[in-house]
Amino acid sequence: MSDTPGATVCFVSPETAQQLAGEPDVLALVRFGTQRDVGGGVSPWLDTGLEVLGEEPAPVQCWRASGPVRHYRMGRFMVHSGHGLAMLACEVEDQGDPAGAAEAVYRDLAQAAGHLGCPNLLRIWQYLPRINEPLGDEDRYKAYCAGRRRALSTLERHQDKTLPAACLLGDYSDSILLYALVSEHTGNQVENPRQVSAFKYPPQYGRSSPSFSRALALRWPSGKRQLYISGTASVVGHATLHDTIEAQTRETLANLKALLAEGHEQGGPGAETLAAIDPLKVYIRHPEDYPVVRRILAEHLPGGHPVLYMKADVCRADLLVEIEGVASDGNSG
Repeated sequence: MSDTPGATVCFVSPETAQQLAGEPDVLALVRFGTQRDVGGGVSPWLDTGLEVLGEEPAPVQCWRASGPVRHYRMGRFMVHSGHGLAMLACEVEDQGDPAGAAEAVYRDLAQAAGHLGCPNLLRIWQYLPRINEPLGDEDRYKAYCAGRRRALSTLERHQDKTLPAACLLGDYSDSILLYALVSEHTGNQVENPRQVSAFKYPPQYGRSSPSFSRALALRWPSGKRQLYISGTASVVGHATLHDTIEAQTRETLANLKALLAEGHEQGGPGAETLAAIDPLKVYIRHPEDYPVVRRILAEHLPGGHPVLYMKADVCRADLLVEIEGVASDGNSG
């Protein structure tokens, strides 16, 4: 194993991102508000296609390694790899039932990560077209979860020990996008004491429970600590709470605070406030709710704290907002 101090991540302006694109240690430059494009494996650029709310131009999420990064294509994935870390990205054709696509891409992801010497799946982002659309006796989200679960079970990824942090949002593109941060170093799975673990959900939420951890705490060999926080919403126990955007946003923030505290117990950063989550990404189902969500977050964050708001459908049709991000030692706003 290398002695990498770990990944670093922040928001930068589009102009700064253009200047950074040629820097040797830049792992990935993730753009929002642009047409979906995973690139050709020759540069760090990754375009999600998600619609940005409020801020124009949208900031770019910059991921950096601690040494030179190579950009190339391997099978279906665009690979950005260097110094014990890799970001892998791919687009998958949407053929109606996403279960097969999810199973195949997760199998391929694990194989590619292992080939790179980075078998540990730290953080995964997924964007699924028409996520809440009915499909037989369930919906497209539940079908995707079933395929993902089959793959991870076959790969012997244990539900209570080795699941990555993840989010799965909906949009209206014509392809499924997945990108993942993988590493030679492993983290500790973190669960929220206010919530039933997603992989233990009762059958009413689908034939197969969602396979992700609420967060992943990681202490790099350098001593740097991070907490990769999954998409978090207004769920307590296993049930959706509240039917207004204001109440759901406040409940979501309570869940984030619980994750920060629990993550610290599992080796994550000694974070006490939401300002430790930097950068912070917010997905809102209805664009007209953006001013309310922004006002509530402003009550809990210092002025100028980096937050990116986007339009996206959340996994349950009754969920209106979801928040995710990365907490690191030293972040305080």
